[in-house]
Amino acid sequence: AFSCRAPAQPCPLLGMPDLIVQMLDKLVANAVDFCTPNSTIDVCVARSGDAVVLEVCNEGPPLPEAMSDRLFQSMVSIREDKGHDIPHLGLGLYIVRLIAEAHDARARALDRADGKGVCMQITFPACTQV
Repeated sequence: AFSCRAPAQPCPLLGMPDLIVQMLDKLVANAVDFCTPNSTIDVCVARSGDAVVLEVCNEGPPLPEAMSDRLFQSMVSIREDKGHDIPHLGLGLYIVRLIAEAHDARARALDRADGKGVCMQITFPACTQV
């Protein structure tokens, strides 16, 4: 299940829509992979001062302490090997970071405030003209 929250007023961004969609796809796929079964994935867009913040949060395991700073690097994955035939290359969050940086944005991974999961957060500079 998904929930989506956004302000009533638009939060314009200056950027490439196709890349933003690709970034959101990677963030949601990551949340689906790590979410607790039958829980809700929250997608939120909000203003924060002069910035626009996109968050994708899921219930599930917290971030491993040693990995939180490395998750957005190339070829990094914290998935357990579950015997899948398809290897996981650890490129999804790296692509998220590259797209964020192309938009002068910052990608971060945070434990949820309630300690029951993770939030992937992208902070974009606000667009001053529409």
